[in-house]
Amino acid sequence: MQTHSKVRLDILIEQLAVPRLAAMLDSLRGVNGYTILPVQGGSGLNGIWTRDGQVAGAEGMMMLWCILDRHHKDTVLEAVFGFVNERAGLITVSDVKVVRADKF
Repeated sequence: MQTHSKVRLDILIEQLAVPRLAAMLDSLRGVNGYTILPVQGGSGLNGIWTRDGQVAGAEGMMMLWCILDRHHKDTVLEAVFGFVNERAGLITVSDVKVVRADKF
């Protein structure tokens, strides 16, 4: 089966910032969609954290990821970095292969 090279952005960000980040992604050329998932916990520079004990989850973290054509990577990454850099969060960039290139 033929595969096609794309770029995947994974963005870990505070739950309260997700609506604004999603709106930003919706406005950017080259972003045809994204997926948002809750993050249950983790460990980082500030130690271990979990969602345990949170009543509404508003203080939690979310993972948002999207797959892009390579030629949109720099523009999208630059816009997203400016937003995430002001908050708790991180961005990773990965090379991926997809089967249905027309979806991205």
